[in-house]
Amino acid sequence: MKKRLLSISLAATLVLSTQVLAAPVNQPLRLLSTTPLPAVTGGDFDHFAADLTRNRLYVSAEDFGSIEVFDLPLGGHLASEKNIATEPHKILLGDNGKELFIADAGSASLRIVDTRTFQIKKMIPMKAQPDSGIADDRTGIFYVGNGGVKSHEDHAEISLISMADGSLIGNIGVPAGQIKAMAIDKAKNRLYVNFRDRNEIGIIDLGSRKLTGIWKVPGPSRNSAMAFDPATNRLFIGSRNPGKLFVLDTDNGAVVQALDIVETSDEIIFDPHHGRLYVAGSNGLDVVRQVDRNHYSVEQHVDTFGGKTAILIPSLERLYVVHTKGPSAQEAGLQVFSVQ
Repeated sequence: MKKRLLSISLAATLVLSTQVLAAPVNQPLRLLSTTPLPAVTGGDFDHFAADLTRNRLYVSAEDFGSIEVFDLPLGGHLASEKNIATEPHKILLGDNGKELFIADAGSASLRIVDTRTFQIKKMIPMKAQPDSGIADDRTGIFYVGNGGVKSHEDHAEISLISMADGSLIGNIGVPAGQIKAMAIDKAKNRLYVNFRDRNEIGIIDLGSRKLTGIWKVPGPSRNSAMAFDPATNRLFIGSRNPGKLFVLDTDNGAVVQALDIVETSDEIIFDPHHGRLYVAGSNGLDVVRQVDRNHYSVEQHVDTFGGKTAILIPSLERLYVVHTKGPSAQEAGLQVFSVQ
């Protein structure tokens, strides 16, 4: 009787073990479709903007010199607008989607475009290489980084643009050769800015509009991507070659974790609903799970064919990634992922 019970117990253990081993690994992202872009012959894409009112998705193709337009949610290609910017980088929608703000490095200007006619309504001169930026929805100010080494100067500038009328409000000078991604901390009324050439983060007080502090980021890789979680006061920095994710405490700037991630990260998206980060780089996209406020781990890696530009649209439960024609892909394309 004992032998029989032991046999049953062993059998049950083996079945349970088999079930555990056979259980599928959690895969938050699932590829739904890919839209080919055969006309885009190469060069990086930089930033997305989504208009949920008109079901439109825009992305800047910097070397190709176009704004590519897609429908939502399926991601079908609608148009390639090549006459509105020569080297577009950061783009942002204004006036309820009727206007598109484009940081155009090719003309050293910020261009405001009518999205119904794709005519340029206004051009605001800037210093060389306007690139990254972020808008503050509380004040309607668009912060745009420009200048630095491309202007042959020892400092860069953050230009303040009014989203209401497209006027230049002012500039904040910072000791950096190149400005990359930014994040706004509403509780502390701060703007965090990546100084990529210095492995530093600048802290701008949005009340006084002055640089009030600098945090060091571990080198030697360059800090480019950035995201912020206001619930935990954690700032996420993506550094390149080797690919690292640095988690910083915004109370003191201390690095609480360093995690290996994809190379040449250009986009970090924080997903508060699922407690995740999506980090897009040159060799794919990492889904990073939030274990607790000081610990994060990679739970999925997906092939994006070199695509480093991504956008999460929570209401559609979709993540979009665009890749160019190059060593990783025979042609450019837009990948559409469902978010589980």
